[in-house]
Amino acid sequence: MTSSLRVPLQILGGTRRLDAALRLAAGSAPGSSLSSALSYFCAQIAATCDAPIASVYVLEEGNELILRGNFGFPDEVLGEVRLQVGQGITGTAVETMKPVTVDDAGMVAQFAYFPQLAEERYPAFLAVPLLSGPRPRGALVLQREVGPFSERDVLLALAASRCLTALIESYHRADAHLLLRGTGNGKGKALGVAHVLTRALPRRRASADDPSGDLEEAFAAEREEVRALIDRGRTAVSEPDRGLRELATVIEDVRLEERASELAASGIPPSLALERIAAEFARALAAHGPAARRAGDVEAFLGSIAHRYAGLEATRVRRGELIVCVQLSALAALRGWAHGATGAICATGIDESSGIPLLTGLGLPVVSSVPKLFEALGTGTRVALDAMTGEVHVNPSAAQTAAFRKS
Repeated sequence: MTSSLRVPLQILGGTRRLDAALRLAAGSAPGSSLSSALSYFCAQIAATCDAPIASVYVLEEGNELILRGNFGFPDEVLGEVRLQVGQGITGTAVETMKPVTVDDAGMVAQFAYFPQLAEERYPAFLAVPLLSGPRPRGALVLQREVGPFSERDVLLALAASRCLTALIESYHRADAHLLLRGTGNGKGKALGVAHVLTRALPRRRASADDPSGDLEEAFAAEREEVRALIDRGRTAVSEPDRGLRELATVIEDVRLEERASELAASGIPPSLALERIAAEFARALAAHGPAARRAGDVEAFLGSIAHRYAGLEATRVRRGELIVCVQLSALAALRGWAHGATGAICATGIDESSGIPLLTGLGLPVVSSVPKLFEALGTGTRVALDAMTGEVHVNPSAAQTAAFRKS
């Protein structure tokens, strides 16, 4: 009689990557918001794939990819960072419905730069489309300090993508009636459609026969346009406005153009040079309290020049729309007011946005310091704003809309 061989069982566990994979397989807690659940999954995917940054972009109305989940970047960027299908590395992955990877994103034409992410710290990208049958639902993006991403990395990301797609499909947010609360400026009420401001800077240059492709000309033309806007704003406010004064200082600061020319002369593409200058000013002003707001005005001005240099018209707020943003620069506020915006909603407070007191002086209602703003709405969402109470009604009912119109 022979005895059968006994092989000891090996119970796996205890490693960071394996434990993260088990948590990923278990799913998120019931009742979580979409952004919370996606961010939880991002944390597990980041650990499983050994990537310091993991992000999920969700394809929503208007072919817009919106950052809804993230691990590695501040929570404030959720909902603010937006791309069109085909724009950037992420948009290219969704457009082609194929994984896209690059070792240094800053060196490729498809890269779309967002100053609030400071993605130059993690230039190696892997973008994987989230697919539901024949159609895309978004993208999973992994970033590292150095590349390349291996085939094994791609396979892991693809395997993780299914749980993300299933989660996205389980949420139906478009018609949700929500009430958000923030701090109102006391300037009445407004009804309108949300227009989310993006801070993405274009990377391409205008065609050779387009005069806007000259950096010096772009600076000169933008200064002339903004000066006219400032003059128009000054005639509309009853008292001198600090935001207008600071904006005037920014556009006349010759150091901006000198630094751009210096970087361009060193071989850096002018569009990339403008991004770098915006980042330099943000770092330099970060520790200077209220003066740090000026970095937002510098970024907005350089962003306008980047669009002009690229031969592109910056997205404009249309008449009757509500500005929605994280930080509201004086330039964005002034342009919105000039084009007929009816109010603004900001995720951050007045200390971080020079545009809030400017719109207040111009008589437009603003609600600021609104938590989870971008989880609740996007461009095209119907909104009723009450700057007296600080309430923001997302997708208001017919009765609420009628009440707002009567008040």
